[in-house]
Amino acid sequence: MSVIARWLLPALLIAGCSPTQVLPTQGNVGGAEDGSGSGKKNKSKAKGESADDVENRAVGASQAGGVALGPVAAPSAAEQLIAQDAAANPGANIIYATLGHLAPDGQQNDKLAMVRMGMVKVLNSVSNRPEIVNLKAIDPGQTVYRIDMAAYNQAAAVGRLKSAEAASGNVSTVGSATVVKGDWLVFALSRPEVYNPIMKFPALGKMFDAQLGVDWSKAKYLNVSKSEVAFNGRVLARIPLQQAGKPGGYYWRSYDFVLPNVREKAFQDPTTVRTTQVNDFVAGEFFFSLPNGLQGYFLTGFGDQQRYDVPADRRAGGISPQVASDYRRPQDGLGQCVGGKAPCGIVINGESCMTCHAYGINLPIESAGANNATIAEMHDLVNQDRARFVSALKEMGIEDNLKVEPILGTVNIFRADRNYEDKRKQASEVPFLGGN
Repeated sequence: MSVIARWLLPALLIAGCSPTQVLPTQGNVGGAEDGSGSGKKNKSKAKGESADDVENRAVGASQAGGVALGPVAAPSAAEQLIAQDAAANPGANIIYATLGHLAPDGQQNDKLAMVRMGMVKVLNSVSNRPEIVNLKAIDPGQTVYRIDMAAYNQAAAVGRLKSAEAASGNVSTVGSATVVKGDWLVFALSRPEVYNPIMKFPALGKMFDAQLGVDWSKAKYLNVSKSEVAFNGRVLARIPLQQAGKPGGYYWRSYDFVLPNVREKAFQDPTTVRTTQVNDFVAGEFFFSLPNGLQGYFLTGFGDQQRYDVPADRRAGGISPQVASDYRRPQDGLGQCVGGKAPCGIVINGESCMTCHAYGINLPIESAGANNATIAEMHDLVNQDRARFVSALKEMGIEDNLKVEPILGTVNIFRADRNYEDKRKQASEVPFLGGN
C-alpha cells in the first residue's frame, strides 16, 4: 500500500461534538465545544424539593403528557399486547419497543422517563420528514410502543437494526412482529455503523455538498482558536440551506487542523481549505438542518472521504495524526485528550454529535476572527439556528435545560443495565474505502 493510501484509508474525521456529559440548567449559551445549556433558569422548586427532584419531575412528565402513568407491563402482558396490536396493525416497517426490563419491580422510574425522551429524539434525528413524530404507547404504563419506521422515511432501517451491534438479546420476535428493547434502540441508531448507512451518506464530502445543494458563494466563516474537542483549532463555514419542511435551513461545515501553518493560512483565507491534499491533514464535520427542525451529522477524513469516527490518539489503533477527542467516552481509555481531560474516548458519528449538540449549533468557546462576516454576525447565526432546533425539541416535549442530554442518558442506561463495555478502537472505514 502506498504512503498516500495509508493516510487516505484510515484518515481521521473531524469531531465537533461537545465533551460535556452533564448539561447545566442555567447560565449563558455555551460554546461549540463546551455543550452548555440553553441559558434558561432552573424550573421553580416546591418547598423542600431538591434540584434533582425538580429534574426528575420534569423528566417524568416528558413524553407522558404530564399525566399519571399506569403500572409497567409485565413481560407476558407486553407480549400479549404486542401480539394483539400486530394483528390489527401488520406491516414490515413496524417495530415494537419495550421498556419493562428497566423496571423489574413494575413501577415507573427515572430510567423509563429518560429512555422515552431518548427514543423520540433519536428517531426524529434520523428522519427526513417535515414534521416531528411523537411516540404512541399501546399500554397505560407507556412501556410498550408501536413504531412505524416509515413515518420517519426509514423503512429500510428495520433490516439494519436486526444486524446491529448487540442486537442479540435486544431484538426478538412476537409472532411475526419485531420487538426491540427501547434503550438498545437508542444505542443502535446512534452507532455510526447504523446511522451513516440509513442516512444514505455518499462517499465524499463534495458529493454530500452536491446532495444537499450547498451554494458556497453564500458562505460565511468563523475562526475558532480554542476548542474542547479539536486539538488544533478549526474554521467554521455557514451557508443557508434551501429544503422542505421548517424554514431557516442551514449547513455548517467545520475544518479541523493538524498543522499550524495550514490553520493560520485558513484563518486568513478559508477558501484555501475548500480543496486540500491528504498531507494537509484537514478533516471535516458537517452539521445540517433536517426538515423537522433537528440536525444531521456527517464526517470526513483527510481525503474528503466519509468516516465513521475519529481516533483521538494512535493508541486507539490508527496511524493518522490526532485531531479530536471526546471525554464523555472515558470507557475508551485514551490518554491523549484535548485539554488534558483524561481519560477520554473516540468521537463517533451519531452518538458524539447528537449528544454534544444537545440544543443544536453551539457557540465557540474562543473565536479568533471571521471572514465575509463579523464575529457578532456569526454568533447571531448560531443563535438563530439553535432556536430552530430548540423549537423542535419542544414539539417532542423535551425541555431545553435538562441536566443530561436524553440520547446520552439513554445510551448510558443501556451500558450500565447490560454491563456493556462499548470500548471502541480505530473506526472501520466505509466498506468501499477499505480499512480494518
